[in-house]
Amino acid sequence: MKIILISILIIFYSDFTIAQQNVKSKNESLATTISPYLFGQNAWEKNEIFKVIDDIKAVHYQTIRIGGNGYENGGFMNKEVIKLIDYARSVGAEPIVQMPRQLKNDDKAFKAISYLNGELHKNIKFWSIGNEPDHHNQLSSPEEVYDYFIKIAAQIKRYDPKATIMGFDLASYKLKYLTRLLGGDLDVTKKVPNQDYYYLDIVSFHNYKFKDITGFEKNVKDLNQLLNPINSKREESEKIGWAITEFNSHWIVDKSLGEDFLPYSFYNGQIFAEMYDLGMREGAFTICPWSILEGGADREGTDLGMFDLIGGKYFPRSNYYHTQMLTQNFRSIYLSHQNKSEITVIPMGDKLGVSVMIINKNKSNGFKYKLQLNLDKDKNNQDVIAIDANLKTVLKIDIQPASTQMFIFNNKGKLIKKYTYSSKDEEMKNPPKIETF
Repeated sequence: MKIILISILIIFYSDFTIAQQNVKSKNESLATTISPYLFGQNAWEKNEIFKVIDDIKAVHYQTIRIGGNGYENGGFMNKEVIKLIDYARSVGAEPIVQMPRQLKNDDKAFKAISYLNGELHKNIKFWSIGNEPDHHNQLSSPEEVYDYFIKIAAQIKRYDPKATIMGFDLASYKLKYLTRLLGGDLDVTKKVPNQDYYYLDIVSFHNYKFKDITGFEKNVKDLNQLLNPINSKREESEKIGWAITEFNSHWIVDKSLGEDFLPYSFYNGQIFAEMYDLGMREGAFTICPWSILEGGADREGTDLGMFDLIGGKYFPRSNYYHTQMLTQNFRSIYLSHQNKSEITVIPMGDKLGVSVMIINKNKSNGFKYKLQLNLDKDKNNQDVIAIDANLKTVLKIDIQPASTQMFIFNNKGKLIKKYTYSSKDEEMKNPPKIETF
């Protein structure tokens, strides 16, 4: 891929040091460079999203994917895609544009990129090819995916050899496709014939209907194992990356399954944050939930958006606020740390300072803990959350049930801002409480 994601051993700044540890235990993570395109979303529904454009600007998204089943048709590339590209750029994000499989023949994909990047000067850098070929909506066999993918990828890179191409946006992680397309009998990881560039740069997939991210954790681990022998033969700057380009706790509002599967719950926002955390830890190119605003914002049917529509006004949900807390306090390095097993810790740092999100998904129990910005020598101390920022700061904290905290420190370790957000706030449609120091 064209974006290099590198694990950093030691980064020195004049007054701030982040040290990488060489061990990794069950509750300990290693420092990693975070992709500058990690925080993504999906531009759906194509007309409704313009109603919340100011709210989306306030999030500071890094990518907006223009893709999905509704965009998987040849005519989409002529008119509709342009306003969505402009939308992504207007909110400060880089667009990821889906090239429909219907453009595989007669140089149609080449003509599409020539039109967008040549005539209109849209300068699209990131492309995906097709959408959910394993789904019954537009089902394609692995052989058919191979056929349209290599044809379209070759056309895109003939116009722009530096383009980043993503595939295959599977509806779920399916080895039936991946083992054949990634180094198998339908291998698309090879170079385009007679050229010095590859067809594929990033592997992407989707998933829905889950109450925690353990399935994604396993999928990412399996995918990296599948890619390791392929990447061992590529230069560092050309190694194949990964992305999750659609997810939500369900594809529909189904109250019979309980609160944890509802896309508008407080818990759903905590899951969004954990998905971004997975992307930070494991070096994702981008993580894109589904979606900005879909299904009427009425908590019925396919309402998979980030807003409630009440009395003609849009109110952001938990998934919006959890994302915003992370993006507005983004730091470029994911820091090694020791977790308290009952809660999720998302620590970032760079020369600007350190930001740490603490998530308690337990709906009954709160916890007391000590947050320190240096590694604790006693790795079995479950009452300590230790962040490897090489700073002397120590705080004693209480966290309530079903709540999230975020702490922002400057590069001297001084606490300058604290966010507190709970399920009660979500019920009252209140944003996180912010204290400044």
